Amino acid sequence: MTSIPLSLRRKVVIALDGDHVSPVSDGDTGESRYDSFKTVAWCKANLLRAHQDHVFLVTSLDAASAFDGGVLSAMWTSLNATEDPHQSRAKEAEAALRRLAEALHAVGVSCTMEVLRGPPSETIPEYVRLHRGELLAAQVVGRSALAEAVSFGWPDLCARAAGCPTVLIRVADLPENVASALDPPPQ
Repeated sequence: MTSIPLSLRRKVVIALDGDHVSPVSDGDTGESRYDSFKTVAWCKANLLRAHQDHVFLVTSLDAASAFDGGVLSAMWTSLNATEDPHQSRAKEAEAALRRLAEALHAVGVSCTMEVLRGPPSETIPEYVRLHRGELLAAQVVGRSALAEAVSFGWPDLCARAAGCPTVLIRVADLPENVASALDPPPQ
């Protein structure tokens, strides 16, 4: 098979929720990360073309969310720790994105990853423009009805500002068996 140069591949940005890639509380770590895995698997099954697309896996960690109860709890427990909780969270996010990138590589999808700093509604559209993204797939996690009525979530704001077609992927609607899309091919 002839390899398509990166410059000629379709550029797809998959934006994952920072709180699901690197959860701020230990209680939901496994489930949240599995939601990110299912989101990437759904993209592989429905949007991505192996050996023809290049994926940019991104998440954005917002320092403003440091006032979230889970973040405050993590900061409180880490007062005696030697590592800054924000650095630790960034390392966790990088490790999680790396595992997702490896899963995509295993099924023939070219991929790079990056942890962005700042509000996702600003950093992700900027990243899409900078890397000339042709498609944005944004993970939408459950929000309360009140939050939906009062304001737009970061995926909605990204869809408006990205400057390219956008697919919003509601985690709650993904079937459990979608994860099989990232099963490596038999040898």
